[in-house]
Amino acid sequence: MTNNPIFVATHPRACSTAFERVFMTQRDTLQTIHEPFGDAFYYGPERMGSRFESDEKAREQSGFAQSTFKTILERIEREAAEGKRVFIKDMAYYVVPPEDQN
Repeated sequence: MTNNPIFVATHPRACSTAFERVFMTQRDTLQTIHEPFGDAFYYGPERMGSRFESDEKAREQSGFAQSTFKTILERIEREAAEGKRVFIKDMAYYVVPPEDQN
């Protein structure tokens, strides 16, 4: 069996977390990572989301103010190195720049 990650790209209100929970039950073979790119999208220096753009205090208090897309990928690689196949569920718009940021 391949050890490539399984990546589910979804949109809000799609019932994808319910789908993800099925994979979460397979703890002996899968490492599930829930929406990891949201940290960089909302809080990090490369943030693309505007929700916390003018609220530096909230970004700092989140604990993710230094999260970048690279650090998220490094985390995924570390978790994959533990030997289990990685299952990632995330929002598609967390990894695609908004039209006005191209």
